[in-house]
Amino acid sequence: MNKLEIILRTLLANFIVQVLPVLLILVGIFLVIKARKAGPGASIRRYLGILLVSLPAGIIVYIAAGICAAALRGDGHFYSVPFGGYSVSNNAADLTSILIWVTLVFVVLSGILRPRQ
Repeated sequence: MNKLEIILRTLLANFIVQVLPVLLILVGIFLVIKARKAGPGASIRRYLGILLVSLPAGIIVYIAAGICAAALRGDGHFYSVPFGGYSVSNNAADLTSILIWVTLVFVVLSGILRPRQ
């Protein structure tokens, strides 16, 4: 690998880990705020905004739950909650766990940000 390829890979990794979640949250908040005004597509904008916020927030909650579960068990290893346990080699279990946390965050945010009537 040459230096340029290393720099580009580093920049891409930093973008995915640091910038993309912030962008998703900001765009999601913007869509939810724009959906406050009743009109055509307001419901779609609200749920799309909540989904965009739920993706990074759900992953962050998954990581925090795994760290807390490991601390409660007295182990120093990440623990995949609710599926996967200490093995992070089982991609299906890890993806299912992440999907559960993203869905949970989506449901909670949908309940909190429901339209007023």
